[in-house]
Amino acid sequence: MKIKFFVFILITAVCFLAYFNSLSNPFIWDDQALVVKNTLIRSARNLPLSFTNDLYFGVASGSNFYRPLQTISYIFDYHFWQLNPFGYHLTNVILQAAVSFLVFLLVFKLLANLAVSIAAASMFAASPLHTEAVTYISGRAEMLVGFFVILALLFFIRSQETFRRRSLFYIFSVFSFFVALLSKEVAIVFPFIICGYAFYFLRGRLKEKYYFVKNIAPFFLISISYLLLRLSFFKFATLRPPALANVAWFVRLSVLPKVILTYFKLLILPVNLHMNHELLRPTSIAGILIAVFFLGVILFTCWRYLKYRPENKVAAFMLFWALVFFIPQSGIFPINAFVAEHFIYLSSISFFMLLACILHKTLRRELFILSAGLFCAFYILLTAGRNFEWKNPVVFYKNIIKYSPASFQAHNNLGLEYEYRGKFDQARLEYKRALEIKPDLIEARANLANLYFKLKLYDQAKAEYELLEKSPLGAKAGDVQNNLGNIYEATGNLDGAIVKYNQALKLDHSLKFTHFNLARIYFAKGDINFAAVQIAESLGKVAGKTDLARDKAIADFFKSAGWLDNAAQFYNNLGIYFAQNNHWDASVSAFNCALDLDPKSSDYYYNLGLAYLKKGEKARVKSTLKQALKINPNHIRAKRLIAEN
Repeated sequence: MKIKFFVFILITAVCFLAYFNSLSNPFIWDDQALVVKNTLIRSARNLPLSFTNDLYFGVASGSNFYRPLQTISYIFDYHFWQLNPFGYHLTNVILQAAVSFLVFLLVFKLLANLAVSIAAASMFAASPLHTEAVTYISGRAEMLVGFFVILALLFFIRSQETFRRRSLFYIFSVFSFFVALLSKEVAIVFPFIICGYAFYFLRGRLKEKYYFVKNIAPFFLISISYLLLRLSFFKFATLRPPALANVAWFVRLSVLPKVILTYFKLLILPVNLHMNHELLRPTSIAGILIAVFFLGVILFTCWRYLKYRPENKVAAFMLFWALVFFIPQSGIFPINAFVAEHFIYLSSISFFMLLACILHKTLRRELFILSAGLFCAFYILLTAGRNFEWKNPVVFYKNIIKYSPASFQAHNNLGLEYEYRGKFDQARLEYKRALEIKPDLIEARANLANLYFKLKLYDQAKAEYELLEKSPLGAKAGDVQNNLGNIYEATGNLDGAIVKYNQALKLDHSLKFTHFNLARIYFAKGDINFAAVQIAESLGKVAGKTDLARDKAIADFFKSAGWLDNAAQFYNNLGIYFAQNNHWDASVSAFNCALDLDPKSSDYYYNLGLAYLKKGEKARVKSTLKQALKINPNHIRAKRLIAEN
């Protein structure tokens, strides 16, 4: 146990050396959608929604990724760090250290060689190939599934080796597998890993009566149940099909040899790494035949090495491990890319174990330690350099475009970065380049339309939004109608704006800012009652009932309200008015609306805390005031109130 403790400290140190400079990196790429704009992660009360919705539910229902554990981990991070990326990166580095230590335990269990196990786990920990999983906050699913898959295998092995507490270890294994399925879909193949382990290491026990039914079948039963649920209850609508869905199966198969060679090249020499790898597909009969020939050679070689031989069973099992986790993400199935560095996160364990074994067998002890240390140092330097690329989003996206000019995502994201920096002409060019590559790219079209609106080029904005109306927008359809309403309102066509806002609410009644937009127009027209109705609907019903006293208070508030130009400030002021008139439930609803629109306001959190105090919900008072202090540590009133309670 002492040795394992020191190994854990060593591997953790390697991880932090490799990823220390990633802790100051900003949110990037999908981090904006999964963290920054994701309202779902802002409250622990949304935990149940994590289990019933897709990964991108907090921003738009536009993906078929079911990864509730990833969302829960973001809820955990947001509770402590809000929108400070440091905390999210810290969680990723800690997860990488935990997975790497489990890699050590797995290799040591298979080889019983301390030096090889430490070397393999350390190289896995530091490899720059894993920056897509560790440096990229949205890549966290790889580490979550890796942690629970390895843990499930280790518990299963322990359950087969001991008579004491065998059932307990087996239950832990099944539970870890279940949690792995909630982390990432690739865990569905784990039962084949159990079969492989039994085939290579438990051949005698396989002959026992009912061994398969008692020990292996439950894993397959869970996988099949999960698959049926994903094809029925948890099959979510997507804005567009996976990138490879329109590529014929035989073409995907013909690209497979090139995919395998690309991964080998990245494993052996992990340089020139980037998010979008492009592969040329065979276009001639000769090219396809050559690809099929090489595929046949690869399959024959794998078959030869997968045969059971007592002296090579560890190597055969780890090859089997690599293949089982590689095949679902190899491009044979219609996924989002042929090659992505994070796809081989789990499969790469076999490579680093093989590399450590080769070094150990061919070098003397001193040279082995030196060479393993040099490999780790080399990886640490490459990973630190790769982390530096992620530090500047503009440099990051330009690097992708350098290697993959046809990456429409990189062009779109680069446009967003330019827009954020006020470089509107460059932003417009990048959005247009993305649309030239992929004319049906909804995100780029929406970004271009929003940019035109920001620049008050209303005719161009309207033209882009009208093109978006014809696209399969899913949950974003209401947003487009709302934005068209903004254009009508900005150009003075208030009646047209009302029509568009109402259309938006028919598509998505939860759009608080659309209710506010309608209220603003009715208020400008002098129709206070209609304005009050819109605000009441945005607040929702209390305990499923209409609150007449609250609705009257809203109408009274409008009589003294000024111009409605800031939605978040309006709801905050309304909450204060409710509080002054002892409508505490309504006050809480109004402050929550303000925070939905502006989650960075410490004053809004403080006001919400006061409302909870008046309602007698002291547990929520403290948690809410702590949120205020995380945003503004010098908030004197929040400090005083939390000290008093």
